[in-house]
Amino acid sequence: METLQIIGYFILAIVPLIIVHELGHFLAARLTGTRAEIFSIGMGPRLFGWNRRDGFRWGALPSTWRSDGVTDYRLSLLPIGGYVKIAGMIDESLDAEVAAAPPQPWEFRAKNTAQKAFMVLGGIAMNLVLAWGILVGVTFSVGKTELATRTIAYVAPNSAAQQFGLRVGDEIISINGKPVSTFSDALQHLARSAYGHDVKLTVRRNERDTLLLLPAQHVRQAISQRPDLGIVPDGMRPVVLGVETLRPAGKAGLNPGDTLLSLDGQALASVEQLIEQLQARKNTPAVLVYKRSDGVHRTTITPDADGKIGVQVSNAITGEVITTHYSIGEAARAGAEQLWSYTVMLFRSIEMLITGEQSLKQSAGGPIMIARMATQTADVGAAAFLSFMAIMSLTLAVMNALPIPALDGGHLVLVLIEGVLRREIPTKVKLAYQQIGMALILALMVIVFYNDLTR
Repeated sequence: METLQIIGYFILAIVPLIIVHELGHFLAARLTGTRAEIFSIGMGPRLFGWNRRDGFRWGALPSTWRSDGVTDYRLSLLPIGGYVKIAGMIDESLDAEVAAAPPQPWEFRAKNTAQKAFMVLGGIAMNLVLAWGILVGVTFSVGKTELATRTIAYVAPNSAAQQFGLRVGDEIISINGKPVSTFSDALQHLARSAYGHDVKLTVRRNERDTLLLLPAQHVRQAISQRPDLGIVPDGMRPVVLGVETLRPAGKAGLNPGDTLLSLDGQALASVEQLIEQLQARKNTPAVLVYKRSDGVHRTTITPDADGKIGVQVSNAITGEVITTHYSIGEAARAGAEQLWSYTVMLFRSIEMLITGEQSLKQSAGGPIMIARMATQTADVGAAAFLSFMAIMSLTLAVMNALPIPALDGGHLVLVLIEGVLRREIPTKVKLAYQQIGMALILALMVIVFYNDLTR
């Protein structure tokens, strides 16, 4: 059941983005008077589809099938993308027959450079618009809710935060001289600053301000592996979601909804900290303090030999929060700022891959990672899931903009070269170019699948 849920959230998160992307190419083709022969969700063999001449049909179309101005809307076997087959364009289909006859008025080849570029960039533009629209919608409808704190309640052992010198009880005051108002504000400023130069982080410790100098490269590497750097703000607590009756948690009387406050006098700020504390107390009785609707309770609990107590827990906000509401104009501006910030960070991440500062294994993830993230954000709520979709839509746009053969950016390179030369590039060259791109993409897919399986 859990696997089906993960697959469902993956489809819900990715398929709309693919449809919107391909719709961008499709609409751009229609606006320029160019025929679109196929509109496919998925790659590979046709499972079923519909066109206005032949109606609905299962399986592949006959080998003699010709578009002749109609579009076949289809679902294909491999859920790894989609495509629009534009008449007269040599693309991933590697259809070389288009160059065997003179360009026809309804073909891609017959259009001018601006029209060709418009068709190539249509998908990227639609993904950017979708990402911005989602961010605006979420910001306007939900606003922004943040913990009203800048104080660190937990630092994970061996985390980047611990290596940077951060401690429990530190209050983050400013980053590079700019004051921060909340914990999440501090993390966002830290991420943006690290992509420019070294970070000067000022914290209030024991009623005195302490300056920590964080090397930008180390911060970037840390963020790529763990965005929260291993720190948890004050105002968070682990909350029980489920209890196994015959395990230590059930025997100790814990119930779903209980908020765990401390273990043997150690305040609990997160699930990670709870796991760490339980692992340190295998087969050892410990005093657990928890809060229920009728008040605060104490119980003795003994983790088993694996350091587990048979409970499902999740982090929950229990402290004071600040909620900011936006007008539609303010939401539009905030959405644009978020979109720009995410875009800069994506391109900086790509730059780090090219320079070797960050490895492909650290940063690249595939369908399995996306499915897990989609499920995790859906568990948090609709706003978190939609925000995840916005980031994925932006990522799809940025990745397609790269000048790699078989991607939109690669197609644009050919269009611009032909525009400068004022003649078509030979078909053999285009075919080789696309084959190289497809080989690179397949290699990347193998790598990200391997990364997913070994994480």
